Amino acid sequence: MTTPIWLKDEPWLAKWLGWFLDKLDNRDGEPSQRAITRRIKKSTLPALYDFNEDTQGRWQLLQHIAREHRIFEIVLDNKRSAFQEPYENAQCRLNPDCEALLREWLNRPQQDPLAQAWQQAINEHAATFTDNGEALLNQKPQIPGLTPAEIVSAFASVEPYLNQNLTLREIAARCFNGDSKTLDNRFELLLKLYRDNANGIQPRPLLLTAWAPPGFTKLLIVENQDSFLRLVENPPEDYALLYSGGFRASATRLSSEHTRFAFLPGSDPKRFKQRWLDKRTQCYFWGDLDFAGMGILKALRNSLPNLQAWQPGYQPMLEILNTGGGHTPQQTGKTAQTDPGTTGCPYTDTILLPALRQHGKSVDQEAIHIQ
Repeated sequence: MTTPIWLKDEPWLAKWLGWFLDKLDNRDGEPSQRAITRRIKKSTLPALYDFNEDTQGRWQLLQHIAREHRIFEIVLDNKRSAFQEPYENAQCRLNPDCEALLREWLNRPQQDPLAQAWQQAINEHAATFTDNGEALLNQKPQIPGLTPAEIVSAFASVEPYLNQNLTLREIAARCFNGDSKTLDNRFELLLKLYRDNANGIQPRPLLLTAWAPPGFTKLLIVENQDSFLRLVENPPEDYALLYSGGFRASATRLSSEHTRFAFLPGSDPKRFKQRWLDKRTQCYFWGDLDFAGMGILKALRNSLPNLQAWQPGYQPMLEILNTGGGHTPQQTGKTAQTDPGTTGCPYTDTILLPALRQHGKSVDQEAIHIQ
């Protein structure tokens, strides 16, 4: 159905009908049992009180809409005096079943209340953002417990902290109710909101624990803490040891100036810093024999392209798999792990990964003790 011709010719009527849609839109998506009504008075519908016009024709048109299209019901006021117009103080009660028809007549599609809330919140803070808040409107980041208005306000409050030599987590804690992790993985969003100003955020240092005996020539990165400390107690000859703490050491900032090391007693920090990123240093990784561990190895090779799986650690774990040992992903909550495909390490790609795929089981590195 298209908009009736007579509605296009009667702007006063479109305004009157639009008022009912305004009321519907202002309900913020919440259903209401209360009917939407409006009484006809000179203040609400002055077109029926402009007696230089055809007010009777206009009144008949209102009645026609109520009778033929059932947009609303008209209830006359029985208490009006005899000299008053019949429509004086009459009540128009909107028929909710006709909302779609009314929206089509007025070309006003139903608005998403949530989208409206985001737009309103961004409009209030648009001047704060370099992109006027467009990135927030496109992404609409969800933060549990916060409304769109609170989320936008929090992102707007970031601006004063951008050039105070603070890290992302320090800024997040100040702007998001003390939650330091809210802005994790949202730096790209801040770049869109604040452009070059976001580059004032200080990179968070990567803190790694190392044991580097004097004269070492090789480096072994160990995934888990217990295995790392056992190796420190009984170290393999000629190795420095680095505790990676899962994926922490696979971050792109691993080889950056922001990496920090905590050295255990007996270490030679100077030699370690000279040799650990030297391409001539033989580098190895030892972690859990599962897809996640192989994924860490693959990620670490982005910073250490010569990195290889440490066979003295993986070989006894492989033997456990090949003799029927190990645990299934369901037993240890590893069902979300994904096969990394290839890592670039020949031993991993031709021996370890095929074994994992064949047996469908894993072995954590704490299961063995290197003598």
